[in-house]
Amino acid sequence: MGGLSVNFADVEGSSEPMPEGEYECIVERVEVRDSKSSDHDYLNWELSVQDEDFEGRKLWMITSLSPKALFRLKDVFVAIGIIEGDEELDIEWEDDVDITSQEGPLVVTPELEGMAVSALVVNEVYDGKERNKVNELAGGAGALGDSGRDAEDDAD
Repeated sequence: MGGLSVNFADVEGSSEPMPEGEYECIVERVEVRDSKSSDHDYLNWELSVQDEDFEGRKLWMITSLSPKALFRLKDVFVAIGIIEGDEELDIEWEDDVDITSQEGPLVVTPELEGMAVSALVVNEVYDGKERNKVNELAGGAGALGDSGRDAEDDAD
C-alpha cells in the first residue's frame, strides 16, 4: 500500500484576491467548455499574471459563444488586436478532446496562447467569497490606458 506524509505547517492557505487594477498577463490557454446554464458553449480563458508582486498568479475569464453574447467576444478580439471590427473570424479548436463543463479542447485558431495582454481586474463576491474577475482585456502592456485605472478612481 502506498502512502505519503505531508507537513502543512509551511503551506499557505488559498490566495487572497489581488487588488483591483490593471495587470500585465500572458494568455496560457483558451478552452471551449460546455455551459451548465445554457445551450451554448463558452471560451474559458486562463491568464498568468506577469506583474512582479503577483507573478504566476492565475486569472480566468469566460466569453460566451451564445449569439446574444457575442458582442463581448467581439470586444475582446478587437481589444487584443485579433480583428479590427465587423469581420468574420473562424475559431478552431482541437478535435480530439470532448467538450465538457470541466475541460475542453484548446482553441488553436486564432493563436491566443502566449499572447501578452493587459487585464482589468475587479473584485466580486461569489458564493460568499471575494474573488478576482477579469472585466476587460486589451493587447499589450498598458493598453487599457484610462479604462485600466484603479476602481477607487471610479468612485470619485
